[in-house]
Amino acid sequence: MQAVQHLVRQILTLLLLLSTVLLLVALLLLERTPLLSDTGQLNADALRNSQQLLNHLNQSMRDPGQQLVIKTNAEQLNAAFTLASRTLPGFQGRTQIDPHQLTILMTMPLEAFSERLYLNANLQIEPAVGPLQVRKVQIGRLTLPGGMALNLLGWVADQLWGPGQGVALLAKVRSVTVQPDGVKVELSKPEGFSISQLKQSGVSLYKQWFSSDQQTALIEHYYALALAHSQQQPAADPAQPQPPQSLISYLQVLMREADRRSQHAPEQAVQENQAVILALAQLLGGRNLQLLVNEVKASPDGKVPRVTLARRPDLQQHFVYSASLQVLGNQRLSSAVGEAKELLDSLKGGSGFSFVDLLADRAGIRFAKICTASPRSARAVQQFFATQARTEQELFPSKSRLPEGLPQALFEQQYQSIDSDLYRQMVAEIDRRLAALPLYQISP
Repeated sequence: MQAVQHLVRQILTLLLLLSTVLLLVALLLLERTPLLSDTGQLNADALRNSQQLLNHLNQSMRDPGQQLVIKTNAEQLNAAFTLASRTLPGFQGRTQIDPHQLTILMTMPLEAFSERLYLNANLQIEPAVGPLQVRKVQIGRLTLPGGMALNLLGWVADQLWGPGQGVALLAKVRSVTVQPDGVKVELSKPEGFSISQLKQSGVSLYKQWFSSDQQTALIEHYYALALAHSQQQPAADPAQPQPPQSLISYLQVLMREADRRSQHAPEQAVQENQAVILALAQLLGGRNLQLLVNEVKASPDGKVPRVTLARRPDLQQHFVYSASLQVLGNQRLSSAVGEAKELLDSLKGGSGFSFVDLLADRAGIRFAKICTASPRSARAVQQFFATQARTEQELFPSKSRLPEGLPQALFEQQYQSIDSDLYRQMVAEIDRRLAALPLYQISP
């Protein structure tokens, strides 16, 4: 009996100690007010700056030299933070550059102890020739000196790239130059470094975290069905291109198969529907999306099947890409990618901002959401297609009177940005049209 009482006392002491540690950590790291409170607007100019940053990175990585030179400025870094805030709820980030240091400020809201608290971070990097020099890192009320902060950065990098690899990457920093108009970072390229190797490493890491052999086998099953369906309507003249098929016909075939397979295992309905969407991405998506899903594939004739939505191949692509990103990531990521693409189109030389494209994006997101939210909603979608032949009008609402082809100046004149009230009214109208269709009335 005494042994039991001793064990109970030890457990209670351990729980009390753990609670005390968690409370102290919360008091040190979490604050009641955010360090940053305003989000920069995601407009065409912000996306242009983000694109310039990516172009500079891409150009530097493709340079045949042994040094990786990254040049950027506050506008480009802040634009990247603005884009990140669209995918991470409540996240804020800002960069400040002066001749003495590069300062990175970040805020992330958290729910703790039944109230909203904030994780605030302040990272200061000194200009230096030689290894990376961190002046300090402040997280909440806790301030870490440079050496300790650098060790923390190394640990975080190791969690992202693997044991020892993150520290090795930080050690390759050769210089950090801070000027009023920007920052230049020089690194030694790892041996055997290439763009394709970097992309393959990222894809492999993603698959290691989020993929499985069972999911791959399911995708392959539905991909084979979709490919067979694409070859069922050959052109009357072999020399002529195959006539386009509607996306609804593919969904009809694949969802009926998902319904058949789920009848005896309804708890697997979500996985079946995920595989349906990703199989369509495998068949109809570009190389990068195919790599994320499974592997790059090509039909026997080497051509991507001609598939349309509302008689337009671009709307089918918007629908399939958005649905796939919803399955692979989350709704905020899918929405941000769609809005970013339209804003980039509004720039000179683009096709213009299109609310019709946005309709296809949001339709794809909503379709994927009800397909995968729960076994109940997944089965409801399967049965929607299994009970009778469906038409495009039951999948995609009318696109009439939705503006298209708006150049940047006209879009900003009429809607200011994607954070304006007028823009939100247009999005609400799109959502209203979707909600009017019985398919999208299925509760997640």
